[in-house]
Amino acid sequence: MTDFGAIIQHGYIVDDVEETAREWAERVGVGPFYVLDRILMEQYFFRGVRMDVELRLGFGYWNGIQIELIQQLNDSDSLYRRAQRSSAGKLNHFATLVSDLDALLTSRQLHKRVIQNGSQPSGLKFAYLEEFLPGGLHLELMEPQENTLMAFAAMEKIALHWDGRHPVRPISDVAQDLARLS
Repeated sequence: MTDFGAIIQHGYIVDDVEETAREWAERVGVGPFYVLDRILMEQYFFRGVRMDVELRLGFGYWNGIQIELIQQLNDSDSLYRRAQRSSAGKLNHFATLVSDLDALLTSRQLHKRVIQNGSQPSGLKFAYLEEFLPGGLHLELMEPQENTLMAFAAMEKIALHWDGRHPVRPISDVAQDLARLS
């Protein structure tokens, strides 16, 4: 039995969220992708050093798995920036949901494996365990707030009924798109 939870996300660091989202939609039929533009993460730590990181994020669903696209917009040193330079577009991490991030890190003595951690303005807390998975992928542990879980569920439901049109949308469209399903 694992206390890490089920894998809910595959994360990719990309050079252009919108272009990559369109490729996913055209090639695989994944979508729609909801884009969160210009999120400033003021509580971001890379190898223990706090810095400001500005991101563009895209979220789409493929048969229950969230495909997250991450594009760093500023030049701060981060796992994202390093992955953009060395392996843009390739699978970077898997993510799981945990109920108490700090307790899990402490009970499993994982603090020394954390390469980056922080929190988003939505309240979601996260930590990436460096090359923790076999094959060298990172494992992201996310402790979400209820509003994040509701947004994820809404995007997944919309994806089940997606007709292939408008593959890239602003995240502000989620509530309206969900209401159209009713």
